[in-house]
Amino acid sequence: MNVGSPGEAGLIGQADFTEGTAQPNEVHRITNAPTAATLFGNGSPLATNVTDALSEGAFPVYAVAPAEVEVEDDVMGSTGELSSAPISENADDISFNVGGITLSTTVVLEAPEDLSPSENEVLVNAVDGTYHLDAGSNIEGTVNYVALDYESAIDALVDEEGDILDFIGILSENADTSDYLHGVVKDMESKGDFAIAIAGASPYLDDVFSYENPFDSSRIQVQYPMRNGDGRSMIGSYIGLRAGLGMSASPMKKRLSGQETLYHSLSREEMEALSEQRVNPIKSERAGALVMDDMTTVSVENNEEFEMQQGIARLVTDYVAVITNENADVFIGELHTQSARNALRGNIKSELKDLLSLNAITGYTVEVEPISAMEARVNVGVETIKPLRNIRATVTAGQVE
Repeated sequence: MNVGSPGEAGLIGQADFTEGTAQPNEVHRITNAPTAATLFGNGSPLATNVTDALSEGAFPVYAVAPAEVEVEDDVMGSTGELSSAPISENADDISFNVGGITLSTTVVLEAPEDLSPSENEVLVNAVDGTYHLDAGSNIEGTVNYVALDYESAIDALVDEEGDILDFIGILSENADTSDYLHGVVKDMESKGDFAIAIAGASPYLDDVFSYENPFDSSRIQVQYPMRNGDGRSMIGSYIGLRAGLGMSASPMKKRLSGQETLYHSLSREEMEALSEQRVNPIKSERAGALVMDDMTTVSVENNEEFEMQQGIARLVTDYVAVITNENADVFIGELHTQSARNALRGNIKSELKDLLSLNAITGYTVEVEPISAMEARVNVGVETIKPLRNIRATVTAGQVE
């Protein structure tokens, strides 16, 4: 990502391979909605989210659909958990046969055990694989379903485009999948490729106040809710907004223009509770869903990453690391002299001045010093910009002078 330009966004999610032409784990660079529909199937979760991302400002969008794996599990009770979540969110891909009866499948976002299935119905949460069925006194049988191999799809996207991606989003809020993506992004960091993982906290939180964020890292941002009023993922809309803004602004108090209603409308107290857990609340408003913050998941106890509590700070710091390394690489092989070190320092300062003029940073320091006869060290410090969080307005009536 360059200053003033959009970030590069990647998305992983379920496609319709019957209608679409894409193959599993096949990465595509998409610049328009018709191409997304052709590749991933019109109306599929991935095609819809790619379209949303493009509408919010991402360009292009790199997208990949995970492979579908057919799985059979035994059913031994009225409630349980499938072995291979996340699974397809298409009810036709899930078949419970209990006591010789094929149950009617309904996919839900809530915890199925908290809901009451109708006669011969099974309620399934496709994100975590939990289910609740009604089968009278006979509760033994089998279930055949389609599991989604997100991990292989994440690997495919990163292997092919990891060196350019700034944001990587997954449509499923499955906890293990989010954890895997975070691990991959951290591994990218160790190789000099910088990105932020974008994930949803849960498809639905029955008790927001009991939620505990499992992450403490500047490499992942967690949002809630990430489902619109139809139960569709909004990760595409969020990552599109985030990528479109790049380093020019924070998404705080920006709207997801195509998302008017949310599956879970949060109260003020619930939003405050999520913020305490370093989750970015999304507020339901008629003019469009409102992003309330730009937090990473860095906690106040995380001294190493404390300055990266905001996503914009993480992006700017990554950019400074990239330009520092790129400028330093140019001087490899030069004579180890004071003039060469001064030239390197000048080149880095020149690029940081550009950031300063664009208000991406508020200050910087650059030091280049010799370590040995053949090695030098570059120390760069930057003060990242803080987003304006609140404006206090006072209006008085009376005489105006």
